[in-house]
Amino acid sequence: MNNILNTFSISRFNEYYLPSINRHTFENLDSKTLYDKRFKRAFSHQDKLNIIVGVDSGLLANYVLESDIADGTQFIFIELEQILQFLTIDIPVNRQKNVKVLTETEFLAELSKNDIEIYIAKGEYEIYASLGVASQHLDIYSELFNRIENKIKDEYFNHSIGFTQKIFFKKQLENIADNHTPAKILKNTFPGKTCLIIAGGPSLDENIDWIKLHNDDLFIIAVARIAGKLTKNFINFDIITCVDPQELNFDVCREIFAISNNIPLVNSYHISSKILSQWQGPSLYLGQRYPWASHGDNDNIITLGPTVTNSSVRLAIEMGFSKILLTGVDFCYSKSGFTHANGTVEANLGPNLGHDGKWIETYAGYLAETPIQLIHAMTSLAEEVKIYPEVEFINLSNSAAKIESISYTNKNNIKLEKFGSKALKNVTTLSLKEKELDLKDCQQHCLKAEEKLKSLYTLIQQALKLSEKLNTNSTKAEEVITQLDKIESKINKKHSNFATLIKFYGYFEFSKFLTTRELNSWDQKHINKMTVNYYTAFNLICKDILSLVNQAKEVLWLRQKEIAPTSLITLANEWLKKGQPGRAIIWQHDHESKKLNHDEKVILARLGTLFNKSTTQVNQVYIDALNKSSSMEQVYKKIIGLNANKNGYALSLTVKNLLPLIETDLEAKRLYHLALSFQLNLEQQPQQALDALLALPEELCTEMELKNIILLALKLSNLELAVATLVKILAYSDEYMPQYAHILKLQGKIQQSVNTYLDYLEKYPSDTQTWIKLGLFMIEINQVEASHTAFSNATDADPNNQVAQEYLAELTRLMTSSQ
Repeated sequence: MNNILNTFSISRFNEYYLPSINRHTFENLDSKTLYDKRFKRAFSHQDKLNIIVGVDSGLLANYVLESDIADGTQFIFIELEQILQFLTIDIPVNRQKNVKVLTETEFLAELSKNDIEIYIAKGEYEIYASLGVASQHLDIYSELFNRIENKIKDEYFNHSIGFTQKIFFKKQLENIADNHTPAKILKNTFPGKTCLIIAGGPSLDENIDWIKLHNDDLFIIAVARIAGKLTKNFINFDIITCVDPQELNFDVCREIFAISNNIPLVNSYHISSKILSQWQGPSLYLGQRYPWASHGDNDNIITLGPTVTNSSVRLAIEMGFSKILLTGVDFCYSKSGFTHANGTVEANLGPNLGHDGKWIETYAGYLAETPIQLIHAMTSLAEEVKIYPEVEFINLSNSAAKIESISYTNKNNIKLEKFGSKALKNVTTLSLKEKELDLKDCQQHCLKAEEKLKSLYTLIQQALKLSEKLNTNSTKAEEVITQLDKIESKINKKHSNFATLIKFYGYFEFSKFLTTRELNSWDQKHINKMTVNYYTAFNLICKDILSLVNQAKEVLWLRQKEIAPTSLITLANEWLKKGQPGRAIIWQHDHESKKLNHDEKVILARLGTLFNKSTTQVNQVYIDALNKSSSMEQVYKKIIGLNANKNGYALSLTVKNLLPLIETDLEAKRLYHLALSFQLNLEQQPQQALDALLALPEELCTEMELKNIILLALKLSNLELAVATLVKILAYSDEYMPQYAHILKLQGKIQQSVNTYLDYLEKYPSDTQTWIKLGLFMIEINQVEASHTAFSNATDADPNNQVAQEYLAELTRLMTSSQ
């Protein structure tokens, strides 16, 4: 039932649309009014890639073309090929860089374009459904949307791996001032002991009581997002770990700021500066403090990705533990759709039923769903633990994802010895004098790096100017190439470390100078172009890194001002500008003996209030992002995709998870019955599948449910139900009239069937296939002339239709011979 007719209607607003796609959407309001309400705000953002599935009979594409397009924003419409054949969408020359209308195949090819890759790698994109797609009455549209969404998710993950290097690099420089103590001082602190790593997966709740019971006999490393939950459950832990560079990580981990200042934070060098700069307790960093070579931390404990759990495991190994227990390390969703343990922001919002991930095996033997990022995390962890056969790795949760070389053991079978002292020597906050000396040392490091980068930048600019001459003055090409070789030799001899750093940071920009051509097909013009592209990238990235080093120096100067006698108003303005009001609390601690005047007390109180608010209230942006993935619209898309892929097991879980919601959420109730019907039908129980839909109150039935009732009724030869349901579904679209006519024929209601066919064809005379069906019907009831007329109309609608031509010729011959 995905028949899309090439028949347009004209609304009372004089807008042409395909009723097969848009039903009656544009009859009550004009398209601009509808789109302004639905899309105007979303489409107005700068530097966004808007991917839109469906063009709404061309109206949505025209809406975008007639609107102002924000700077740096692109629109890509993806439409079914069969629909684009019906439409003419003219994109003016001045809009062709910003707006594209593509088939799915064309879009997949477009994904390899550099500008598209950058949008996706940065996460600066949104995927939208047109009104026709969002109305959910066409399976092929829902399936197309699912395919596009899943493809973009995979692309984002693949591209972001490389692009994330830039974020790591930027945060590394930004954090130089606050990454003062390397985590290597923790090496081999507890050889032969047992460590428990606690992450935020839903299985943690199964083990909370056991952890409480054995709290004193375990050294506990808690990931930052779960530290608040542990504190509320009166569980003491010894280290907090945090690695994510994204700003939203502050909202995820905000509860750590209410914890005792004596617990050390072990963070990656690239942690979100919003967290590190406001942390008031001792901290130790993983990885390297500087992105360039430094003798101070080249033997530091490294940070491993892609999750904080991966880094926590490496930390525990380096600390010498011989047995490492894991809980909350699930790497998958629970059966009930929860992504995190009770008490977390994610769990408080309810089960995430709209996620659409991959399926992996758990220790318990059943399949669980997981996002692609966690599959990579599992692979990385499996490779890591293999390197240390002398360490025993145990997951305490059988509902966790099964990982090679990590076994599952029931917590009640774990034997623990008395741990003894858990004191971490040398893990303290720095004194003011130590901070001052450290900051001066950092300043010298950055000044030296800046000096070398400036020297390198001068050479690169010279090389770029020379390379540009290659295309303008071919007679001196040999001389230019010689000069370029000399500059390249200087770069490699004097600046190889920074040149390598630039290429690592700017891998994306440098990829533009690479070519897919075979070496033997390179001509001089092609080589010249590659050379220019190479030095253009070199120049751009070197300049970018110089800017970042300068910003790192500014943070260092600010930290030094915080130590020196400086106006608190000046400092407060800088802290607010950087979104770091918590620096005020650190400053107050460092200057306890300083007497404050009234104005300074007011400033500190204001900053304290702002900081307290940021640590006790979750950013709405984060909540909105979580809610988006669990909306009932997402659940519907998932159900359609699971049914298309014949994934009955996943449908059964969806049914189970929707059941508790059906009393309070009418849309959840509708989707529960739809998913249950799909599941039962896949299990070869058509009658039960039909009963599941018939149990849904009639007022909740949409076109999708009615459509499937008809399919199941026909499958079970229940013509009466099929006819009754077809009468109802005709309110959505005339496209069901031929099917209605056909069932009337099967019931023996010949005249009623013929009349229905004729009523339909009067409205849609270009529907060749229905003319042919009517012609064959007329032959069956021996109405030769009526049949001849039907096939004549079929050939008028489509002169090249071979079937209609053959029947028409045969009927003409019969009619002639009978005269």
